[in-house]
Amino acid sequence: MITVRDLGWKYAPLTDGGKPVESLKRVSFDIRSGSFVGIIGPTGAGKSTLCMALAGIIPNLADGTMSGVVEVNGMNTSRHSVSALSERVGYVQQDPEAQLFCSSVEDEIAFPLENRGVAPNIIDKQIDIMLDLVGMAGYRKRVPTSLSGGQMQRVAIAAALAAEPDVLILDEPTAALDPEGKQEVFDVLDRIRQTRSMTVIMAEQDTEHIDYWADQVLFMVNGEVVRNGDASLLTRERRLLESSGVRVSGGPSPVIKALPVRNDVKPKHAIISLDHVTHRYGQGGNASPALDDVSLDIEQGAFVGLIGRNGSGKTTLAKHLNGLIQPTQGIVNVDWLDVSKHSVGEMAAHVGLVFQNPDHQIFCSSTKEEIAFGPTALGLDAATVFKRVDEMMTLFDLHRYEDVSPATLGYGERRAVALSSVIAMRTPILVLDEPTAGLDHRLASRFLGTVGKLNRHGVTVIMISHDMRAVYRYCTHVLELEDGHIVQYGPIDKSQEAQQSPARQARQPHKSRGPVSATHVLLKIAKDECDKEER
Repeated sequence: MITVRDLGWKYAPLTDGGKPVESLKRVSFDIRSGSFVGIIGPTGAGKSTLCMALAGIIPNLADGTMSGVVEVNGMNTSRHSVSALSERVGYVQQDPEAQLFCSSVEDEIAFPLENRGVAPNIIDKQIDIMLDLVGMAGYRKRVPTSLSGGQMQRVAIAAALAAEPDVLILDEPTAALDPEGKQEVFDVLDRIRQTRSMTVIMAEQDTEHIDYWADQVLFMVNGEVVRNGDASLLTRERRLLESSGVRVSGGPSPVIKALPVRNDVKPKHAIISLDHVTHRYGQGGNASPALDDVSLDIEQGAFVGLIGRNGSGKTTLAKHLNGLIQPTQGIVNVDWLDVSKHSVGEMAAHVGLVFQNPDHQIFCSSTKEEIAFGPTALGLDAATVFKRVDEMMTLFDLHRYEDVSPATLGYGERRAVALSSVIAMRTPILVLDEPTAGLDHRLASRFLGTVGKLNRHGVTVIMISHDMRAVYRYCTHVLELEDGHIVQYGPIDKSQEAQQSPARQARQPHKSRGPVSATHVLLKIAKDECDKEER
């Protein structure tokens, strides 16, 4: 049982002399043991703060003031250390990279088990079991920072599950995962909950899976729980949810299929051209190439949805376009420039790149300065810079943070700042790596609407995304990668026939079928062996 009564939390002031930032207000609810709870709400609603309070991060490790009481399985979170709570509670942060700190994937999963004194032979078996569960078998020796964002998310989930917690708290765990990967995460949780009781609390922007799995749904706005009910409230309160920025699922995702294109006909105005490009990562990477002999021509003015499973090479391809990484073999031409002959700084005037992790590109002391940095570096006059900064802060509701360090903001707000800083540069090419992850539907629509308008005025856009609805609605072309190879490229087929494909039905949420797999039998065997070792 989890009990929350009159929970309030105020973060320390973001600026010297400023006021504390109230993030949670009079939050009260109960959660039954073994239930699946979804936490939904717009960007900045307090979902992540509530997750941290349930995990004991607040008040133990965060800077601020707490009021009220949080009890998790009989443990008052303000009276027990995070270490003590972690023996019962698993926690996966919104940004997986922030919690992965070991030199290898296997060490990440072994860490919580070693802290509990589990025998080495059991740990070794448990590592393989957990990696198999999250679809990361074969990645034991990889350096976590060499993985894609979605792969890091899987490792973080595996590490949280390894110690078999009674309560698992997940903060937007599927934001960086492809559609199949999302289904796999819920399948893993479903199968584990068939073998033993585990309470799952999940904050999510994507309500499709919450609607299907949740026993209880908490809807948050401005730090308050304004609705507490079962999954039927997603239908019953649909208008309220959508007006706040929460997207309620409207059926299965569209099929993204390219129209056939003749390979022997090159575009007349190919603004991006890859000629037999191969890229292999050095230390920490796999033996197989991340990109393998890729040849591609993208016409000027296209809006390309770059899709594919986690680890298929999408981010690797994107980083070639502004020279952040160079091909092991082959030639990359962008805006009619050989990228290998120009510095990253020179390419910045031609290509605006939004990183998957906003923390990789935020460095200024205030939000206002962060957005202004790019346009100023391009030599634009002060009046133009001021206008663009104001436009971006209005677009993403950032005026209240204009003098605040963006590094201190929430994940969704940091992403909005990173997006704004790149859009403000108005480069002829935009490369966006999962640009709407962490944004509610309202802000995501604002952003994509702005990008779409730029595209209609001639800007070429490459957008990595796992949101098939966004790709279908905004993109003109699809580029799909698999294991470093191109699966399909061309204009998106938006015909009725394409949407009647069996693949459309296959992507709907579904619960695991049949008996618990052999993997989960092994899980039980490993636990029994561990108990014997302890006895």
